[in-house]
Amino acid sequence: MSQITEEMQYGYYSQQQFQNMENSSDKDSPYIYYKDKNDKIVQITEVTSNPNFQTRFNDIVYLGELKKFHCVSGTPINLHLENATLRYI
Repeated sequence: MSQITEEMQYGYYSQQQFQNMENSSDKDSPYIYYKDKNDKIVQITEVTSNPNFQTRFNDIVYLGELKKFHCVSGTPINLHLENATLRYI
């Protein structure tokens, strides 16, 4: 019996990288979203399975472990609404 092992994924965000993606003529959906390990939706510009990831962007921010892909979009989504928890009074 074979065992399927999922590789850990780590998310990063760089405003410089995002602007490059947004200005690229071949990228019509620069907004990329994943769910982190707490099911919070985060916008990313880089996903890697390498915990020692090195980037050429000096403004990179580590977003933590990612759980799964959420969506790509040509326009930003409202993360505040997407991540809101319904509360009943």
